[in-house]
Amino acid sequence: MQIFLGKQPFSIDAGSNIRTFAFQTGQIFSGAIQKLFPNDTALVQAGGRTFAAKLEVPLEAGKNYWFQTVLADGEVQLKMLSEADANGMAGKALLPQMQLPPGKTFQSLVSYLAEQEIPFTKNDIAAIGAWLKHVPDLANGLETAAFMLQEGFPVSEGVFTSLLAAGQNIPADQLLNRLQQALKQGEQTPETRQLLALIGELGTGSEQVTGEALRRQIKEKIQKMGLFYEAGLLHEDKAADKDGLPLKALLVDLLQKGGGTKAARDAADEIVQKLNGQQLLALPGGVVQHIWMEIPLSFAHFQTNAVVQWSGRRKNGGKIDSNYCKIIFYLNLQFMKETLVEMNVQNRIVSIRISSLKKGLQEAVKPFLPALKEGLSKTGYTLSDVRFGEFQPDAVRATLSRPEVSGKGVDLRI
Repeated sequence: MQIFLGKQPFSIDAGSNIRTFAFQTGQIFSGAIQKLFPNDTALVQAGGRTFAAKLEVPLEAGKNYWFQTVLADGEVQLKMLSEADANGMAGKALLPQMQLPPGKTFQSLVSYLAEQEIPFTKNDIAAIGAWLKHVPDLANGLETAAFMLQEGFPVSEGVFTSLLAAGQNIPADQLLNRLQQALKQGEQTPETRQLLALIGELGTGSEQVTGEALRRQIKEKIQKMGLFYEAGLLHEDKAADKDGLPLKALLVDLLQKGGGTKAARDAADEIVQKLNGQQLLALPGGVVQHIWMEIPLSFAHFQTNAVVQWSGRRKNGGKIDSNYCKIIFYLNLQFMKETLVEMNVQNRIVSIRISSLKKGLQEAVKPFLPALKEGLSKTGYTLSDVRFGEFQPDAVRATLSRPEVSGKGVDLRI
């Protein structure tokens, strides 16, 4: 039983959301028959899109079916696999057809992807399902898998593990402390001492907590951690002195040589995967560019972790459009505690929202607003407003989720 896509799209009125649907051969998805028309033609809705399809056999309007895209006679066709499962058991009848075990992991994966309206292939489910069995938090693993497929990342265990590590709740400064302790307990080789020295440098910070000190430290930590190390090799001397190598390069060298204790290698691998995940999240994605970084910061009397997320548009020439972007800072400060700063730029007009547990923050910040407004004005931006709110711990994860970028600006789903 197959559904054939006609060579011409179904006739529609201008302004309708019905459009030609782009498929990749072998993809499986759940779709609903919206409406039946004469000549065995129907409107099918899947993944937020509505398209016209030629039906080989009659199907019922209002029902959901599992379809697979196949290529036959040079034409993309939709093969109906089965009627979609009811009662929240998405994919229960589908797994046997894909010759996959009907276990909880595979069932949860198919159900989650169907709920998110993300197409997949049999190989995707087989591979990701096997990886998910080793993930302690299944919900986090499902979210990572869906993100990987939706964003078009290669479906490989390395990519999955790196994206998963980037979203882990263990802060970077804690991972560095764990690595430092493990290295101290092992044999003190030249490589080990070099790593310990670099970790010590990463733990050295500013005496004062000022905006300029924070800016300098973030820039320095990005370089020393090697977040964009591979990209830098394209423009720098590849035979650079080894003493100048960043943390990531030294950790990769340690893992390749099997140096250090098992605890040290485990900690090193976790840090490398986290850095790889941040690099993947910073890859250009069409007109939209996202950069997500987690950076350990050190000050005179305390250490903390900063999460920085930048989202913006790219112009036709590939350059960043500075007129539209959104920047989010998440900091756990010594006196202000957990603080979230969201800066939204639309047509060079800047609005800022600060959420913190600190009482009386608005009055404390007010004297600095004129200088902030003047500084932005000198760079061609206009400060429209600064708002304050109470910090909601449960909202941090949602706030630091994937952004949506439109022609009018950048908005985060919160």
